[in-house]
Amino acid sequence: MSNNPLFQQCVKALLEGEILCQYRHEALTNYLSEQANLDKVDAYLEPLNRQVRQTSSKDAWLCAYIHLDSEEAKANVRAEFSEVVNHMEALVHWLRLAKNADSHGMVITPGDHITQSKLLASLENAQDLCRSLDALTEKGLFKSSASKTEAKLAAVLNKLSEMGYLKKLSGSGTVYQATGKWSWLYDTLSFIQRHEGIEAADESSDVDQVEAF
Repeated sequence: MSNNPLFQQCVKALLEGEILCQYRHEALTNYLSEQANLDKVDAYLEPLNRQVRQTSSKDAWLCAYIHLDSEEAKANVRAEFSEVVNHMEALVHWLRLAKNADSHGMVITPGDHITQSKLLASLENAQDLCRSLDALTEKGLFKSSASKTEAKLAAVLNKLSEMGYLKKLSGSGTVYQATGKWSWLYDTLSFIQRHEGIEAADESSDVDQVEAF
């Protein structure tokens, strides 16, 4: 293995399943953007039946299997898809809520800034959005025991940050930036729909992210 610390960090993060993007891993994505460096990482990963791939929107890098003919590869991919499917309803529910709360009706994309106070103001001015947040936090991924809208919203944003979908910007506890993991999620949902026959929840039909749903 190369002694270059960026090479080592890239390989370690990729093999651990990290989704690398410029918003959370600027140094590593800058490293991978150089073809010579990408070739070195790929050469190291190839004997492990792995390779580096970018999401369709080019917003993130990830480690993928080259061949899926081994039982280990199949099992790991099934486990990854199973996790997405288990969280899919909650994540799509959140995407719809955030889209409806946005004044321009835009879906979340990597690099977007999400301001907690602005979201809260939108929620408090629309009872249907508050009810949607209540439903989102009643069970599952975003389950929260909080009783107030502000606390429920904070719990959801903190969970998304823990999962790597958002990055809390320095100097502010209420402004987040969407990461490249959203592009991975959109690609994964699209793949599941095409190849596994799994339909996203009805509420996702109006989410327009490069036909991801």
